[in-house]
Amino acid sequence: MTSLLSKLIFGRRSSDITYPNIDDSSSFLVASSSSNNNTSNNDNNDSNDNNDTDNNNDDDNNNDPLGTAVADTIRANLELIPDDSLLKLDRQLEFWRDRHVQELLIDRTELVDLTRRLIHAATWRSRTNETSSVFQVPKVRFGRTEVQMPIVTCGGMRIQQTWLPENIPLLSPSHNSVLAGDSQRNLKQVVQCCLNLGLNHFETARMYGTSELQFVDALCSLMDEGVIQREDFIFQTKVYPSKTLQEFETSFNATWEHVKKLGYVDLFAFHVVSKESDVDRVLSDEWGGYEFIRQQQAAGHIKHIGFSSHGTAETILRLIDSDQFDYVNLHAHYFGSYHGAGTPVPGSDDRHGNEACVERALELDMGVFQISPFDKGGKLYKPSTKVATAVGHHLTPISFAALHSWKTLGMHTVSVGLARPSDLDEVLEAASLYQDAKAEQYLQQAYTNLEQMAIQSLGEDWYKKGLLKLPSCYDKTTNGVAIGHILWLHNVCKAFGMYEFARDRYANLETAAWDDKKTFEENLDKWASGNSGRGYIAGLNLDEALKDHYNPELAKQKMAEAHEWLQKATEMTVEERKAMGFDEAYSLTVWEDYCGDQTTISAAKVVLQNLSGGWLGINNAKSRADSTKRAASLRGSIRNSLAKTS
Repeated sequence: MTSLLSKLIFGRRSSDITYPNIDDSSSFLVASSSSNNNTSNNDNNDSNDNNDTDNNNDDDNNNDPLGTAVADTIRANLELIPDDSLLKLDRQLEFWRDRHVQELLIDRTELVDLTRRLIHAATWRSRTNETSSVFQVPKVRFGRTEVQMPIVTCGGMRIQQTWLPENIPLLSPSHNSVLAGDSQRNLKQVVQCCLNLGLNHFETARMYGTSELQFVDALCSLMDEGVIQREDFIFQTKVYPSKTLQEFETSFNATWEHVKKLGYVDLFAFHVVSKESDVDRVLSDEWGGYEFIRQQQAAGHIKHIGFSSHGTAETILRLIDSDQFDYVNLHAHYFGSYHGAGTPVPGSDDRHGNEACVERALELDMGVFQISPFDKGGKLYKPSTKVATAVGHHLTPISFAALHSWKTLGMHTVSVGLARPSDLDEVLEAASLYQDAKAEQYLQQAYTNLEQMAIQSLGEDWYKKGLLKLPSCYDKTTNGVAIGHILWLHNVCKAFGMYEFARDRYANLETAAWDDKKTFEENLDKWASGNSGRGYIAGLNLDEALKDHYNPELAKQKMAEAHEWLQKATEMTVEERKAMGFDEAYSLTVWEDYCGDQTTISAAKVVLQNLSGGWLGINNAKSRADSTKRAASLRGSIRNSLAKTS
């Protein structure tokens, strides 16, 4: 791909730029984008002047208003764009310039407008000191809680120092070292940025390593400094409902040791209540955990009680219909409901997934919080070419997903796992569209494009009926195989090219524990609550499980094909992925998160990270240094080129 910034501003692909020491200015010299430097090349191409294709390829000469307009925009804003944002900007424009040149999916004026819009999104930090023009994230009523909730939530699953639990002897990191480290400075900066923008809901969990500890410390520090008061923010944490009341109370009390510095928890949730056994336990009077939390509420430690789930509509609706909770955290995304996708909705033969759960929760006036729309909702920070193209240039895949949640489903807030300040770039653009009259038009066009793409790839019958009338993995007829989940992953690959996303998700099924010598119930009990179900098993008889499906044989074929594509043993080259329509448009990840990349993380890496002080296992420092070097090289090349044209 040819970078728009590189090609139009200084005449080179960003992929062609070497990354020497940033003070080696001679390596940054690039061809001038002035018309004089390109005259001879243009004269040599006179024979193409009358070709239609020439109108799309003359961006390289500086008589072209596109190059001039982009150069002027970059010149006015270059020093306001942070390094991380500059890299992301370049990658997105690189993608859309190729669409302009090769496929005519975006015209010249639209490409200039896109450049200006993305630069505006990338420079929000330069406006946070201008009180009169600081954008504030809109707020909505969070159901019966009456909390004024920002439509974007700062999720705490990617920003912490480590995933290692604090209760492991010898291995657990020192609180003092964590709170004095780079990761805490980064987290506090993110929290301050969020608060400046009116994004004042912070969501974490006992299960997220040092996240809970670090958020509490950052918020307490800002209160001590007089920057904020307690009522200025909403704090949410979650604790898993352990099998025994004693275990649960121990976990909650450890959380309270951190959180009591804040005075109270605004929103408490039973965490990852996903398996049927989890639901049975939480709703059981005998367990006692719910009553314990009610006692904490009566003592003023908790204001509102909810639950989070990675489950199916069957399990989530049981919790919602109990009417014991003020709010729910769940998955319901345009591209599927995560573990709920392809699983039945009680009382309906023509629906699947968790949208019915959202509708029921809203009927009961519950707050509705969307979990991970940009990761578990499709890995949209690394969108496929198909998805980015279908969504179009007026929206990013991220803003599309957010608008779908707010406008179409009516959800109150979307959780974004922020790892660095620049992760707010795309989120703020999405939030700015919330009250934009044109957003509905862009959203409907994206729906039309995506639906046409899916029908063309899957066939209309499968598109409409392929994920209906399938049992969940909790049904004995499946022998634990997540039939609907596997078929959903096949769908998103074939229709939308979301291969990397699907492979990440399928890995959880491949590693699910199962022992044929044990009973079905014993095997279910061993599953992780957040990732139930196992993958395709060749030769396993699923006739009974598929008896109500409209085309059982086709379903079996698709499951086998999904396994062949997504299993760990399959390694596709970039060329093979592109040939199958599985290629990536661009990546918005600029350096590895402090706690590691969730798709490659392992227990061994986490332990090594903590034992070595970050030098082994997960080396965030090297990743950040490499990113800084790339940004410096790109910025230097742009400066040199612009200096020649001024």
